[in-house]
Amino acid sequence: MFKFTLRIPTELHARLTAQAAADRRPLNAEILHLPEITLHPVRTTMNRPDGDSSTPALLRRGSHSLPA
Repeated sequence: MFKFTLRIPTELHARLTAQAAADRRPLNAEILHLPEITLHPVRTTMNRPDGDSSTPALLRRGSHSLPA
C-alpha cells in the first residue's frame, strides 16, 4: 500500500467524515471506496498490440497515473 499526505478543504473533510459515518466505514476506507466505485477498471489483456501483456499502458506512462 502506498502512503502519502493529502491536504483537503475543511468542508470536504466534513462531507467525507459524514459520508463515512453514514456508510459505517472509517474515513480512510471511505476515501478509498469512493474512487474505486467511480473509476473504470484498467483491463489487462493477453496479446496486446504493443507486445506487453503484463502492465497496462496507462500504468506505464508515469508516476502520476492512477491505477484502478
